[in-house]
Amino acid sequence: MRYSFLIVSLALTSSGHAGIISEFESNNTLATANDLGTFSAPGGVVAIEGMIGENDVDWFSFTINDSASLSFFASFSTDAGADGVMQIVTAGGDVIAFDDDSGIGLMPAIQIVDLSAGTYSMGISGFGDVGFGSVDSDELADGIGHSQNFAYIVSVGFTIIPAPGALALLGMGGLVVSRRRR
Repeated sequence: MRYSFLIVSLALTSSGHAGIISEFESNNTLATANDLGTFSAPGGVVAIEGMIGENDVDWFSFTINDSASLSFFASFSTDAGADGVMQIVTAGGDVIAFDDDSGIGLMPAIQIVDLSAGTYSMGISGFGDVGFGSVDSDELADGIGHSQNFAYIVSVGFTIIPAPGALALLGMGGLVVSRRRR
């Protein structure tokens, strides 16, 4: 029994990943977004570091293979006036989440539960680029309308919920291992 738990734990742990990604220009549009990668069960964590300049927006794309819960938390440099906004959009550019100041101070934070498998993008820009109405209007951050300059780090946590068939196969594999030990 101890070995079946170890094998299942290793299978789950090995499929997740973590890393630090440095933003690189030009990533000012969905078409030129920096790719964060593809995430499968159990998920992973990515830290993104970058810089926002006047009239700048940074886009990052990612793919999830199964339904997922995601958390995006931003922190900024202590530059005077640093105030950012964040959007999460579908591959087609539909805005599904926006935040201005839900994090600490003037920092954005977004949590999404039960997001379907697919490709999405996260954009970060300065305050004044887009507002709360962007979710209804699908207005994408384009960098225009803000004059902030600041460094940032965005922590992205992916918790992937495997499809029911994948869980059944995983359970059957554990059952086979435990039956062979007897």
